[in-house]
Amino acid sequence: MTTYSSNEEFFQAITKLMDRMRQSGQTEAAEEILYGYRCLNGLTDGWAMLLDSIKKVIASNGQHLPADQLSELKAMFDVVKKVVYR
Repeated sequence: MTTYSSNEEFFQAITKLMDRMRQSGQTEAAEEILYGYRCLNGLTDGWAMLLDSIKKVIASNGQHLPADQLSELKAMFDVVKKVVYR
């Protein structure tokens, strides 16, 4: 599983991923993740909203994402799921 040394490192990684998605034409996917990202409020419910957004993107846009982006997104899903269900 991918690990991040801090929340800030994770936030930077997900922001970079959204930028790369936009650059590769996956604007809708990036916007869905941004929606979940903006729900982060320091509580579990915010992380759960991000988890839902990532899950939605994997299900609806996964086949259109470049392999490296999909792989990174799935790794982030695992990290966020661990936060939500700890």
